[in-house]
Amino acid sequence: MIDPRTAVIEKRLSGIKKILVFTSGKGGVGKSLCSAVSALILAKRGFRTGLLDLDLQGASAHIILDADLSFPEEAHGILPLKAPFGLNFMSIASFTGDEPVPLRGSDVSNAIIELLTVTIWGELDFLIVDMPPGIGDEALDLVRFMRRSESIIISSPSLVAAGVVKRLLSIIYELNMPILGVVENMSRNWNEGSLMTSVSGNPVKKMCKESAVPLLGSIPFFPALESELGFPARLIAGDFGKSLAGILSPLLRR
Repeated sequence: MIDPRTAVIEKRLSGIKKILVFTSGKGGVGKSLCSAVSALILAKRGFRTGLLDLDLQGASAHIILDADLSFPEEAHGILPLKAPFGLNFMSIASFTGDEPVPLRGSDVSNAIIELLTVTIWGELDFLIVDMPPGIGDEALDLVRFMRRSESIIISSPSLVAAGVVKRLLSIIYELNMPILGVVENMSRNWNEGSLMTSVSGNPVKKMCKESAVPLLGSIPFFPALESELGFPARLIAGDFGKSLAGILSPLLRR
C-alpha cells in the first residue's frame, strides 16, 4: 500500500537544493554538535539553511543553538522556528519539551513521517538533518522519503566507535544512500608523524580505507568547547567551528 504522505513530503522538500544527513554508529561522538554548528556556519555564510533535529530520544540541537522551542506557527502546515543567523529550525522537542519520547518501531516511523509531512521548508540551499545514532527505522524512512539526501558520518577515534561505523557504512551502502564521507571528531594526538595519524594506528583512518569511504577531516578535542555551547557566534568563531568550516568548504564546491 502506498503511503499518501509520500507525495506531500516530496512537495515539502522540492524547494531544497541539497540535503545533508548527519549520522553516527554510536552516541556521544558529537554528531548533534557537528550538525548544528554546520547549519550555523552555512547560515552565517548567507546560504538559506534549515536544521531538522530527528533525534527523538536525545534532541539537543536547541540546547546547542540556545533556540526558542515555542510551538511552531501553523499555516497549512508548520513553519520552522527561527534560530541565529536566519537559520530555519525544527525539532521534535518543540512538541515534547524535555520529556522523553517513549516510541518504538512503527510509532517512531510515523512520528518522523508526520514531521516531514507537516513542516514547510520553502526554498533552501541546504537542509541539515541530525539523525539518531545507529541505523533503525528512522534511517530507513529517510532513505525512503528523502531520496536526494547524502550522508556524513561522525565518529570518535575510539576503536569501538570506528568498528560500529564500519557496520553502519555497510548498511548505508546496501540502502544505496550516497555517502559524502566520515568526520573524525575529538581526534587525539594531533601531532604530525605520530602513530595515531598513520593509517595503521588510527582506527578511523583504517576503517575508512577498508570501507573505501573518504575521511573528510579530523577535529581535535577542544577543552573550551563546552563553554561555547548555547552561544552560536562563539561556536562559529571558536577552534571547533573553524575546524568544521575547513571540512565543509570542499563539500560546498561540489
